[in-house]
Amino acid sequence: MYSSRKVSRLIVLPMNSKEPRFLAENQSVTSLVAQLHNYFHNSYSRDKVARSTLLSQIEAAEDGQVLEFQKQLREIDEELVLLGILSDSLSIADRLLHMRSVRRELGPTSAAYKIHHDQSSPVQDKTA
Repeated sequence: MYSSRKVSRLIVLPMNSKEPRFLAENQSVTSLVAQLHNYFHNSYSRDKVARSTLLSQIEAAEDGQVLEFQKQLREIDEELVLLGILSDSLSIADRLLHMRSVRRELGPTSAAYKIHHDQSSPVQDKTA
């Protein structure tokens, strides 16, 4: 793809795990969905700008450069499709999680709305 952004690792949680271990301190599933939506939406916008810049370069390019620019344009277009799908999907999830009816149905104590707090605390040495 055109961009160097790649998923560096996959987080695998056991199916019986009820705690979302992928959340940062003071983060909820709902806030993570909103942040991911913003990330992919902004990435899509940046790639649209890059695509526009590349189109301008193609117009001013010499014959030898056009093929390389067209290859880059195809790569950007492929990435735009994926980023658009991710952004749209996360937008839907974000809107659903923030709907009053969904919040009422899931309840304020739902794992989707709970703020994550790191439970790992250092063990105190009681040897004296």
